[in-house]
Order: sequence, then structure tokens, then C-alpha cells
Amino acid sequence: MITYRAVSSVCLCLMVLTVAGCKGKAEKRAEVIRPVVTYTVPDIMRSREWSTSGTAKDALETALSFRVGGTIVSLPVKVGQRVSRGDRVAALDSTDFRLEMRQAEASLKDLQAELKNSRLNYERLKTLVDKAVISRSEYDAAFSSYESILARVEAQTEQVSIARRNLSYATLTAPVDGIISSKPAEVHRNVSPGETIATLNSKGDLEIEIGVPDRLVPYIVVGQPVSVVFDVFQDVTLAGSVKEVGVEAQDTSTFPITVRLEENDSRIRSGMVGEVTFDFTRIEKLGFISIPVQALFGKPDSSSWVWVLDPETMTVHERVVEPGMPTRRGVALKKGLAPGDIVVTRGVHSLRDGQKVRMMQ
Repeated sequence: MITYRAVSSVCLCLMVLTVAGCKGKAEKRAEVIRPVVTYTVPDIMRSREWSTSGTAKDALETALSFRVGGTIVSLPVKVGQRVSRGDRVAALDSTDFRLEMRQAEASLKDLQAELKNSRLNYERLKTLVDKAVISRSEYDAAFSSYESILARVEAQTEQVSIARRNLSYATLTAPVDGIISSKPAEVHRNVSPGETIATLNSKGDLEIEIGVPDRLVPYIVVGQPVSVVFDVFQDVTLAGSVKEVGVEAQDTSTFPITVRLEENDSRIRSGMVGEVTFDFTRIEKLGFISIPVQALFGKPDSSSWVWVLDPETMTVHERVVEPGMPTRRGVALKKGLAPGDIVVTRGVHSLRDGQKVRMMQ
């Protein structure tokens, strides 16, 4: 027979189990770990120096080409040959150009003879109209004919000048002293106007073109000093400076930088590979740090905050920061973070201080 005390004991046990089960479920819900996307603040000043390689070339490198098209009949220069200003580099078949010039000159002579007769007729009729021997309309017709022929003579004179220039363009000469560094064209080849026949490197300063990743571009300015060491002469370090800083990324996601050599070495030639080194010691003093703008979130007092991840406990904690100017990668921070800090960049509005998280790949 079941007594009242036994029933009470059973009910009490059920209540304890129910409370324990609810408590277990609550604890289980509290232990849900939220996935987050993070960004690690890079330490670009880890070495204070950054180097990359580039190929040297003359500051004045000229691609020589014809202004007219035709067939190459002469190409006397060779790669590495030193040429002087005015030396012939190449020549086209000038037969057609000479024919055009002669035809233009012949047409001009015919028009000049016609103009002479028209002028004589015009002057004769001018005397007769003054004496009232002929009508004014006859004189006006002669004058109009004279002006028309005069205009044709002027136009044909310009055609003769063009034909003579085209004939002169059939010969390609060196515009300055220098060395032929390449010669892609060949004799008997048909070329178009503007097509490169040879490349002329003039004697002068050398430059090196390099590619710099976007994370370093903000620290590079025109005139910034660099050092250059060439692979074939490791014992010589030459001083250089930044000449140009590109504003658009290349296919390799790097920005083009042109470095000018401030020191000359007779052994250094165009085409040699050199290593350019930047010294970022002065930038280190600025404490420049950039993070993605998605990592920032604000509070009612207009302050800016980020979630910083503790990799040991895998928990996130709020930290106030002071944002600065926008950058290519997000926003610059004046203070609040240091290199190596890990910040959350996605889901910042659904976290709480001390919450456990896991980093997504």
C-alpha cells in the first residue's frame, strides 16, 4: 500500500530532477561558442627594413620607330652598339615616297604656270576696266579665277612639303647619343608607323622599377632615400631615392615605384638586377596601425570600440580605440591597439564581454 509519505518523496525527487535538467539545459545553452572572423594587426616594423628586387634601366630609354610605314631595306646597327646623334639606325624602301614627291612637285609646277597666266590676265583686265573698255563683271570673273588658282597653289605647296617630309621619315636616325639595347625588327620586314625598330639607352642616370605591396605604400613618399645592391656586385651599395609612386595597383596587386640611383658606377649597366632596401625606422615612431573598418563599433557617447580576442582563453573583450584617417585597407588608429592584437571583424554587434568564441578559417 502506497502511503502519503512515499508519494511525497517521489514528487520531491521528480522536482529535483526537473530543476536539475533545466539547469543543465541552461548551462548547455550558455556554453554555445560563437564563430567569428578576425584580423591580426601586422607588425610591419618587425625588421624596420624591407627589400625587393628590380631591373635597372636608363632614365632616358627611347623606343625608336618610323613615322611612316614600309619595308625595311637597311638596319646597320647591332645590339650593344654605341651610336651618336644623327647616325642612321634603319631605312625603309623610299621608291614610293620619291614618286609621290615628284608627282607633287610636278603638279605644283603646273599650277604655278597657270597662276602666272591668270595673274597676267587679271592685271591686263584691271587696266581695261579702269579705261571702261570692259565691264566690271569680266574683271571680277578674272579676279576670282586668279584667287582660286592661288589657293590651289598654296594647297599643293603644302602637299609637296608633306611628300618631302615622308621621304625624310623613311630614314631613321638616333636622336641622341646612346647605346642600342634591343633590335626587335629585321631587314625586309614590313613595319607600321610607330612600331619599335630599336631601343636606344642614352648615357645618363639609371632607374629601377619595383612593385611594393599595398600595406607599405602609405609609408613611401617621393624623395625617400633607399639603398641599392646589385647581384653581380655585392660589395657595392649605392644610394638612391624614390622618384615616382604609382597610384594604381598592377596585376600582381602591387604598386609601381620608380627608384633613381643617386650614385653612378661604371660597372652597372641597364638590365642588371638590383635589390632595393627601404628603411622604415622613421615610420616606426609614428606608431601607425590600420585595421578593417568593419572591426569598429560605436557607443552612445560617440566613442569607438573593438573586440579584442585573447588567444589563450578564446574569449573577447571590449577595448576603446581612437580612429584616425581612412587608409587603403580600412582606417588608421591613433591609439588603442598594438601589432599582434587580434580583433573581430564580423559579428561585432552580437558579442558580449568575456564571451567564448572560435576563429573561422
